[in-house]
Amino acid sequence: MIWPSSHDLVRLADLGVSEDPDRSVQRLITAVSRTILTALNRPAILPRRYTEVRTGGAGRILLANWPVTGIEAVTVGSTAVPAAEDAGSRGGYTLQPADDAPPGRPQVLTLPGRPGCAAVSVRYTAGYQIAAGPVPLPGSAPCTVYPDQPYGAWACDLGVAFGTGAALTQVDRDPAQGQYAVTDAGGYLFSAEDVGEAVAITYGYVPADLANAALDWIRDRMAYAERVGMQSKSLGGQETVSYRIAAVPDFVSAALQPYRAVVPPCLPRSRSRRPGWSPGSTGCPTPSAPRW
Repeated sequence: MIWPSSHDLVRLADLGVSEDPDRSVQRLITAVSRTILTALNRPAILPRRYTEVRTGGAGRILLANWPVTGIEAVTVGSTAVPAAEDAGSRGGYTLQPADDAPPGRPQVLTLPGRPGCAAVSVRYTAGYQIAAGPVPLPGSAPCTVYPDQPYGAWACDLGVAFGTGAALTQVDRDPAQGQYAVTDAGGYLFSAEDVGEAVAITYGYVPADLANAALDWIRDRMAYAERVGMQSKSLGGQETVSYRIAAVPDFVSAALQPYRAVVPPCLPRSRSRRPGWSPGSTGCPTPSAPRW
C-alpha cells in the first residue's frame, strides 16, 4: 500500500486537506515531490531495486543510491562475485555499512581485486526503511499496531513476519490468522487469533526534513497561485509588500543539500601507474584476471 504516487513525499492529510475534488492539490504534491527528487539527483527515496553498470577501476565503487538495504548480485564481466564471509575476507565483495539515521551517505562497494576497465554490474535495493524488531501484539481485538517512526512518517509497507521468521500475508481488509492489513495512515491490523504473537514490521519512510521541505514548498506554491506573476504590491501608498520568487526557495534548498546525490565517476588509479599506458593514450589496457 502506497500513496497516490509512489514518489510523493507528503499526503493530502499532511496539508490538512480532506477533500480534493479536482485533484489539483494532489497534482501539486506529485509535481513538487518530483521536482525535489530531480533536484536531489535521486530517482526515489523509498526502497526500490537498482542496477548499476560501472567501471571497476581499482576495485572500489561508490554506489549512487543509499542507504543500501541489500545486494542481489555483483558481476565483473561475466563472472559472478560472491559476498565476503566476513569483513576481513578477501574472497568476495564487502559493502560499507549504512548510517543508522538520515540523511546518511553513499556507500562504497569493495571488490576482491582490481577489475581495471572491466564492466561491473551491481543489482541492489536502496531506500529509507526501518525493520522493527519483534513486538508482541496487544491482547485486544481488533488488534492494531502503529510502528515507531523515529526518523519520518510511514510511507509504504515492506512486509510483516512473526518472531519465528514466518511471513504474514497482506490482505485488503478483515485479516484472518496469519494475515495483516494496512491503513492509509500506516496502522497494521491483525487477526484476534494472532493476539499475543510477536511480529516484526518493515516499512519505508520519508525523512522528516524532506517531508517538511515539501510541505513548505507546496504551501508556498498554493499561496503563489493567488498572486501569479506579482513581485510586490503597495498598500494605500504607505506600505509595500515584496515577494521573493525563486526556482527553488532558499528554505527548501538548505534542507535538500544533505540528501543530494553527487557521486563521482569510478575511475582507475592514476594512469601513470597503469601498465601499458603512455602519455597521450586514451584507451584502457587489458585488465588482468580478477583475483576471485
